Amino acid sequence: MRILNKEQWPVRVAVNSDNTKDITPIELWLGEQLGTFRGRWNVVYHHNETHFYFKTQQDATWFALKWA
Repeated sequence: MRILNKEQWPVRVAVNSDNTKDITPIELWLGEQLGTFRGRWNVVYHHNETHFYFKTQQDATWFALKWA
């Protein structure tokens, strides 16, 4: 299981997902709201869930209210 460096990506939110169709709208929303991948957010895919990492607690809270 891959875990990102906690110093660079201190906040993680896990989202249950069965396939990539569930994740695509989330990634599009993140791109519109927070900018490009690896700027203020990052993602790691697992078998039955996806972990979204954020640089700030505020971004993670905003994300969790919408998607988690």
